[in-house]
Amino acid sequence: MKRFLSVLVSVVLIIFLLTGILTISSAKQKVVPGGQYNLIDYQKITGEKITKFNESPQLKVLVEQGKLPPVEKRLPQNPAVVQPIEKIGKYGGTWRRYSPIAWYGVHFLISYEPLVRICGPELTKIEPNIAERWNLSKDTKTLTLYLRKGIKWSDGNPFTADDIMFWYEDIILNKELTPTIPAWLITGGEVAKFKKIDDYTIEISFAQPYPLILYELAANRNPYAPKHYLKQFHSRYTSKEKLETMTKEAGLQFWYQLFARKNDATINTELPTIWAWHTTMPWGTDGIKLERNPYYWKIDPEGNQLPYIDTIRVYYVSDWSIGFLKIMAGEGEMQGVGFKLMDYDLYMANREKGGYRVIKWQGLYPGEPTIMFNQTVKDPILRKIFRDVRFRQAMSLAINREEINQALYFGLCEPLQPTIVPPSPLYKEEFAKAYAEYNPKKAEEILDKIGLKRGPDGWRMRPDGKRLELTLDTRQPLQWIDVANMVAKYWNDIGVKTAVRVDEIGNLWATRVNANEHEVVTQGFSTNPLLIGISSFNMTSWTAWAGEWARWYQTGGKAGEKPEGDALKVIELWEQYKITIDPIKRVNLGREILRLHAKNLWIIGAGGRKLPYIFLVKNNFHNWPENWTQDLSYGSQARAHPEQCFIEQ
Repeated sequence: MKRFLSVLVSVVLIIFLLTGILTISSAKQKVVPGGQYNLIDYQKITGEKITKFNESPQLKVLVEQGKLPPVEKRLPQNPAVVQPIEKIGKYGGTWRRYSPIAWYGVHFLISYEPLVRICGPELTKIEPNIAERWNLSKDTKTLTLYLRKGIKWSDGNPFTADDIMFWYEDIILNKELTPTIPAWLITGGEVAKFKKIDDYTIEISFAQPYPLILYELAANRNPYAPKHYLKQFHSRYTSKEKLETMTKEAGLQFWYQLFARKNDATINTELPTIWAWHTTMPWGTDGIKLERNPYYWKIDPEGNQLPYIDTIRVYYVSDWSIGFLKIMAGEGEMQGVGFKLMDYDLYMANREKGGYRVIKWQGLYPGEPTIMFNQTVKDPILRKIFRDVRFRQAMSLAINREEINQALYFGLCEPLQPTIVPPSPLYKEEFAKAYAEYNPKKAEEILDKIGLKRGPDGWRMRPDGKRLELTLDTRQPLQWIDVANMVAKYWNDIGVKTAVRVDEIGNLWATRVNANEHEVVTQGFSTNPLLIGISSFNMTSWTAWAGEWARWYQTGGKAGEKPEGDALKVIELWEQYKITIDPIKRVNLGREILRLHAKNLWIIGAGGRKLPYIFLVKNNFHNWPENWTQDLSYGSQARAHPEQCFIEQ
């Protein structure tokens, strides 16, 4: 009994920690590397006063020339203090990176500036960011956010509650700009209501309880936009005639296309941001260039305005591997090379020559990659086959996960089915083991039983007499191509003819999936321990398995196809999960979602779980964390505070 009570207490504590009951407030017990604090709180914790602010030599010259206000006037009243991972940095330098896609090259790294953010690698604590403090009502229906006074956009204009209200009223509630309201803003079928209390206070209210709203806000949501700049391209603030003229001059047809272009920081150098760097050369064949934001609102413990690094320069490459080779050759400072462990020996062997070190972060990815059969595939015969759970069981049993793990991942994966991973309170080992063993004989027996028998040529036949042929879509830059080829071989061995189609960059893959033109795909996705943010498990993102079902859910039933059976049950459980205040009841709902996934095998594991994510970091590049978590739900790499990284000259 004593042991039972001890375990129960431990479980309850974990649940409370992970479900947001014990969120971090403005004040903390101690300063930790990579943590972020309000200046007032930092001084209370450390007992050290920060009375003088410093800036980069580059900005100091502009101040002396009268082109910029003094640093004290560019910072907010209560700046955010970032505790360096390693040590106080030095100003200067250019951070060189490589990418075929603008978003992956830069914004994947720097755009994590939500109203509140996740602290550190654990993904369980909330810390202040744009909002320096908050109050969530007892019924969790009303959240009041107190913004950091004095934050400025990169052009020097003040950031206020108006920028949040503009995002809400003029972007989210404008049907031309946002045809479908994001699901995270909806509870009980009603859209959240935003209210401006004063210039620095916002109130958000919901129709039903929303206990995890702070975590949702921290999940890479940016509910704000520079009103002072963007309103000139908005139909509410600019005459129809003027908008039409600007739209035509831009070579576009509709005003909302112009607005979207002007609101894209990768191509519009005039767009004000509150990131540590802002775009000065738009994305093109030469890549993209970003310079330090002179109005960035964070400092280090010695009062130095961040960021330390002057410039981020991302060079366009047609293939990811070209960029990785350049990093290895010493032509770059730091870049993630992902999960492609086949080149791990190559990375390690060239460390001394290239002058870099290899850093591995723990990946919270349920499977890398997973296999998703499109349940709403357009071919009606394939659709019927794919929706038969016995077919998915057979295809899962045919995959030799351990062989894939050893051949491609150095045995570093857990060759199991995709499910939420520990330390989530929702995790149960049984979910990960469902039909995860390698048993091709049993797979063949199942296929025979459901009528997919081999024809005269040895290939299995569809009910309409045609050969059962599958196209497995995969893409770069990860190891998915190698995994896909091995999976195709296993399926060919059991008589299901499978061809692999490769998209070297990823754009065509995404286009096919978004248009519901795919049959089977490789897909990876991360899932936060609380299931919030975006996840394939609740149809909020990475929904290649759900096809039109996901579109139905994400559009509130206005498009797509209504799910059936257990798939519809998943949506109902998720909507209930979102509004359940009691943490134990919420955990039970989350586990039921994952139990249904284990039962139905909509998503099948191939490469394995918890794969490490690799970075190549030059020896003179400092403050990049070594013990961290790679998770797309919370800003991924941007969560590690790249603004406090620096290059030793």
